[in-house]
Amino acid sequence: MKTHSSLLTRTLVLSMGLAVLIAGHGIIFYYILRHRTLSAAVLSGVFLLVVIKHLGLLGPLYALFRRRSRS
Repeated sequence: MKTHSSLLTRTLVLSMGLAVLIAGHGIIFYYILRHRTLSAAVLSGVFLLVVIKHLGLLGPLYALFRRRSRS
């Protein structure tokens, strides 16, 4: 058998993990939409907060607002 390179394997595993993560969030949002009647604005706001939280941008964003409020 031919062995795969570690870079190809790592890329494949990361892309599959990302696909599972996105699908999991999609299923959760689908379930919320199915059982609750939420407006599009509320849903998009929650989606934006989830993305910001997962990317780790909440801390720098908070620091930016603190610096602006002191000035």
